[in-house]
Amino acid sequence: MIVDSKRMIPLHSGPVRGGCDFVLYWMQIQRRAESNDALNFAVEQANAHGLPVLVYEGLRHDYPHASDRIHTFVLENARSMRNRLHEKGIGHAFYLERNRRDRRKIVKGLLRRAAMVVTDHYPAFIIPGHNRALARLAEAEGVAAVAVDSCGVVPLAEFPKREYAARTLRPRIHRLLPYCLVPVADPGPRRSGVRIDPGFRTEDWRESIAGKVASCAIDHRVPAVSGHLPGGRAAALARLKAFLADGLNRYDDESNDPSRNATSGLSPYLHFGMISAREVALAVRGARPRSDRNAAAFLEQLIVRRELAFNFCAHEPRHNSLDALPDWARRTLAEHDGDDREATYRREEFEQARTHDELWNACQDEIRLTGVMHNYVRMLWGKKILEWSASHAGALRTMTALNDRYGLDGRDPNSYTSFLWCFGLHDRAWGERPVYGKIRSMSSDATRRKVDAAAYIARIRSLRAKANPKADADADRP
Repeated sequence: MIVDSKRMIPLHSGPVRGGCDFVLYWMQIQRRAESNDALNFAVEQANAHGLPVLVYEGLRHDYPHASDRIHTFVLENARSMRNRLHEKGIGHAFYLERNRRDRRKIVKGLLRRAAMVVTDHYPAFIIPGHNRALARLAEAEGVAAVAVDSCGVVPLAEFPKREYAARTLRPRIHRLLPYCLVPVADPGPRRSGVRIDPGFRTEDWRESIAGKVASCAIDHRVPAVSGHLPGGRAAALARLKAFLADGLNRYDDESNDPSRNATSGLSPYLHFGMISAREVALAVRGARPRSDRNAAAFLEQLIVRRELAFNFCAHEPRHNSLDALPDWARRTLAEHDGDDREATYRREEFEQARTHDELWNACQDEIRLTGVMHNYVRMLWGKKILEWSASHAGALRTMTALNDRYGLDGRDPNSYTSFLWCFGLHDRAWGERPVYGKIRSMSSDATRRKVDAAAYIARIRSLRAKANPKADADADRP
């Protein structure tokens, strides 16, 4: 078996059914045809039972924060996905639900024809709910269903309890890397599924992506950012190649400075599964000697910190609530929730980057205009929302709403964990001060001393002017 059994999460146990048309892989979040443990497992099972594989991929119109931005990013990937799967001999059926009238019970219909169903395990956003529903459907239909964890380099099951800091997770991950961080050959199906008729209308990819998006009942106020950040595996691989050529060699010294362009820019592609963490880690290992500090610093973020976030969400169902914080953090926040604030802003003011702080405004404009925000200044962005909101609970709601609406890497365990880090998660108590209590604080002045804030602000101001050239970039700002 190519796929590690520790990556398997049974949703409904039972034998693979005979007399069926295919093995079904419901592709929910790992949207790639390569280095995908769930797809590989589906192919293995299909080969063992002499069946083809059908990949079903869908996009609803009513997922939280559905918009032109997210729809475009996903559809740009799906357009090329069909060809890549067909080259492997795997069927691909994509259903774009344009509005409520388009709602179909597609998964239920496909289950009736499937010998078994495989899907993605993912501990956040709408995927856990989808998988609970799939388990009920599979039981009703009498079909085996398995979710496969292709989230990170190390299977989540290797850490059966919640880890409380990177320092407890790091040594365990490093012990497992010789077994987990190895190339995996994708198995090829023995029977072609290219001509499988899924029984519903699939997309005509000759139509423009923009036309498809315009036809959907989604939020058209959040525009696509294709020129800055196109969706798809080819774009992900191009980003990785550029980072390996110029970025990785400067990562340890310059990655915290948003003006230096020393980060990979891969977070949206990792979130939507257009490239795997294992692929990226292997490419970095191949480009640098193991003793290289730049590679070590990057892999710390890609593997240890990222998998700490997935571990947190996997073991904490309240991963987007202050209730998930350690006791000391909840106590100090409760003691200081009513403190006077230097300034308070409504969510709409945060959203439109209308605060008194030029650096913070640039952070918000970056995600609003480009779909991403530099990781280092994102910490300042979150800390200041905490400081300038009328309540701590309201601050968390604002962070989540703004990031999930505008960020192509939102709705992700990394996001939820980063937000709660602003309130003390995976951290320790610091000196007490107003509003923050014993939570670590950050200031714009200190951040300016660590990064070239002027260059960063100038770059974002230029983006803002290009996005709205007829308006004064600083109109109506304090």
